[in-house]
Amino acid sequence: MIVDHIKNRELYYFLGEDFKTALEYFANYNENPQKDEDVYENGVLIRIRPTTTKKKQDCSFEAHKLYADIHFVAGGNEKIGYANVCELKEISYNEKEDSALLTGEGSDVLLKKGYFMITLPEDAHMPVIEYKRPERLIKLIAKIKVK
Repeated sequence: MIVDHIKNRELYYFLGEDFKTALEYFANYNENPQKDEDVYENGVLIRIRPTTTKKKQDCSFEAHKLYADIHFVAGGNEKIGYANVCELKEISYNEKEDSALLTGEGSDVLLKKGYFMITLPEDAHMPVIEYKRPERLIKLIAKIKVK
């Protein structure tokens, strides 16, 4: 897992062109979306998800076996739960969506506007947790194939 501010994005270009593409897209994003949208930027899937943060008990751990995610907060604040997948119990795995649901305990990381988190296949994450109270969140997620 990597957490940093988008202004430091160049430090992570060594991860590859797809990571660079996503981070540059995030850095230049200034929309106020009203609905979910998927866009492709130079072949990288970026999911735009305006939503409202939720209580932790209403959220779940997820992980991916083939993809890295880059979570970016374009508006609002979000806590994301984090744990290594080996510390959790896998409940189910959807091969088509490359999405595992897991249960167990982890730590929370606060992402404020302008921050991103890179999660790799060993990084389980629980997104969209409220910070101090439920609030509008403008979230972008890039999906990058790593295996």
